[in-house]
Amino acid sequence: MSMDLKGKKIVLGLSGGVACYKAAELCRALVKEGAQVQVVMTEAATHFIGTVTMQALSGRHVYTDQWDGRIPNNMAHIDLTRDADAILVAPCSADFLFKLAHGATDDLLSTLCLARPHQVPLLVAPAMNVEMWEKPPTQRNVARLREDGVQIFGPAAGSQACGETGMGRMLEPHELLEELDRKSTRLNSSH
Repeated sequence: MSMDLKGKKIVLGLSGGVACYKAAELCRALVKEGAQVQVVMTEAATHFIGTVTMQALSGRHVYTDQWDGRIPNNMAHIDLTRDADAILVAPCSADFLFKLAHGATDDLLSTLCLARPHQVPLLVAPAMNVEMWEKPPTQRNVARLREDGVQIFGPAAGSQACGETGMGRMLEPHELLEELDRKSTRLNSSH
């Protein structure tokens, strides 16, 4: 793989969904490519995968709480993105797409996405049931995010954990790495 992720600082955000298991593999692959990965999880994400797993794979503390005492000034939503090269939310649930499209800031991940410096790209990999993906509110939120300059990776069509088949499946980790590769020239020119 020709990707130049070496030394890049990626904030990997996990929102709630079965596809969190793919985020573990994605985290591992990013680290293997030389990226520094800072994982931030929503409370919902912790129901699908443990913080201990993500901490082991990233080699860093995982943040889930806006009021984390490990950040001296309680400004995790500011500090975690100040030297980041990109924020990648994978999986990005229907609920989290809504939060991003409306500027909601009711948890650490949504707050840091809104508070990120303007030069830090926000990349999202949607993951949800085909019915949820195809509904007008979801499509309106995706259209608004695209207008706002957010880059949407996927989703793909295929069989889903719910047993149905259709659009909404999160891209596989290797596909997300390829998408990041396409963006890495932009990441390289931003520093």
